[in-house]
Amino acid sequence: MNKVVKGIVSSIIIILFGGFSAFSVEWIKGVDIASIYATLRLPPFSPPSWLFGPVWTVLYIFIGIYLSNLASLRLNRTKLYLLTYIQLVLNISWTIIFFAFSNYLLATFMISIMDIIVIFMLFIDYRKIKWLLVPYLIWLIFASYLSLGVFWLNRLFD
Repeated sequence: MNKVVKGIVSSIIIILFGGFSAFSVEWIKGVDIASIYATLRLPPFSPPSWLFGPVWTVLYIFIGIYLSNLASLRLNRTKLYLLTYIQLVLNISWTIIFFAFSNYLLATFMISIMDIIVIFMLFIDYRKIKWLLVPYLIWLIFASYLSLGVFWLNRLFD
């Protein structure tokens, strides 16, 4: 399978898992993520709920393309595969922990670990394709701020 097809397949699988985590929230809570988001006390600069779906779709495509290009890597391939899968599991789980279980502290810890993993990935991958992870890292750091802000505003001031 060539890299383009691998990129498309990887992206679709990641998007499906991301969608599954969102649907899991609705299954567990009986309400969709947008409705839960609307009830939260949000920190400044919180985006509207409709923005998350398109942003995550684009980021998942970038991750899928990145992932599909790991097979040809010689140096640090195993580490990068492992780190990519760990951060994807944390990413998918984060949605459920944050929205379905309202565990904002654990979610903030998880997303902080994701930040660290992606930074580490950028340091150990010597290829130009690693720059596809930069928008993901920027969004993760912003999401870390949002997660911490929601924890602070909704747990500490209740």
